[in-house]
Amino acid sequence: MLAFDVPKEAFVATATAIALVVDGVRMPVYAISEGRGLLAIWPQIAIATAGVVIGTLLGKLILGRIPQAIFKRIVSALIFVLGVTMLFVP
Repeated sequence: MLAFDVPKEAFVATATAIALVVDGVRMPVYAISEGRGLLAIWPQIAIATAGVVIGTLLGKLILGRIPQAIFKRIVSALIFVLGVTMLFVP
């Protein structure tokens, strides 16, 4: 998507939508197979959920301050680092 002239907000929204669809399919499987285990750690799940909401709100504020060109460089660098890490770290 970096090769296209997609606004940074649309880029992030697309990634978020994909993640929500994947999680929407995954979570029922986890609930069925590990339901009791998940209930045992509900406080950690609640804290993690709150962290996601807070991170999303902070991310929206930060995203608005980053120019489009710098955003593309940051994303490109992160993808590069992820690729190199996956290549060399077992």
